[in-house]
Amino acid sequence: MKLKIIALILGLMMIFGSLSIIFAQTNPPSLQPGPEPVAQAQQTQPSSSGKKPIVFSANTVQGVIAKGKENTILMGSVHITTGSMIITADRVDLSGEDYVNVVCLGNVTVQDTEKGFSLVAEKLNYNRDTEIGLAQKKVFVNDTKNNTIIEAEWLRFDQKQSIFEAAVTVKVRKEDMSISSEYALYNRDTEEIWLHGGAIAVTEDGVLKGDVISSSADWSKLKISGEVSGTITTKETATSQ
Repeated sequence: MKLKIIALILGLMMIFGSLSIIFAQTNPPSLQPGPEPVAQAQQTQPSSSGKKPIVFSANTVQGVIAKGKENTILMGSVHITTGSMIITADRVDLSGEDYVNVVCLGNVTVQDTEKGFSLVAEKLNYNRDTEIGLAQKKVFVNDTKNNTIIEAEWLRFDQKQSIFEAAVTVKVRKEDMSISSEYALYNRDTEEIWLHGGAIAVTEDGVLKGDVISSSADWSKLKISGEVSGTITTKETATSQ
C-alpha cells in the first residue's frame, strides 16, 4: 500500500514538472525584455537641423530651456553669440525650434567681423535659419568691407545674399559722397546700389537730384533719371576776375 502511494506521488510530480516546462516555453513575447523605444534613442542623438549654437549671458533669464519648449527671455546687459554674429541688447526673446527666432529690444548692436559689418538699432528681429534680419528705429550700419555707411528707420539685411534693403529717411555715405532717398537697395558683393524716392546725391562737385539714382561699384559714375536737376560747383581759377 505504501509503495502505491509513493508511486502515485512520484507520478504527480512528473506531471506538474512537465506542465511547468510547457508554460515556460509558451510565455507571450510581450512579457520578455526588449530594446528601448526608438523615441528615447532619438532624443539622445544630436539635432540634425544644423543650426549654430547660441552662447549667451544676461542679468536675468525667464522661460523654459527644453527641447520642443523653446521660449526664453533674457533681460539686462544681454550678450549673445551665434555663429560669427555677436548681439547685445537690453532684452532678447528666443523662441521657435532650436531658438530660430531672435527678437532684440533696446540699445541693439550687432557685430559680424567675419562678414564685415556692424549694426546699431532700437529693435531687431533675426531668423537664425534664413539669416535674415529686420532692424528698426535709428538704424546705423557700417559696411566695413566696402567702407560704406547706411542710416535709415527700417533696414532688412540678408546675410546669405549679401543684400541690404533700407527705407524711410535713408542716407548712404561712401568716401566723399552722400546720397539720401526714401528707399535703397544695396548689394554688398557687387557694391551696386539703387535709390528711389526724392534721391539727392551730394558730392564735392555739386548736388544732383532725381527720382532714381543708381550706380555700379564705381560710385563716381552715377545714373540719374526722372525729373533730373542739379547744381555744379565750379572751382575758381587764379586768372578769374
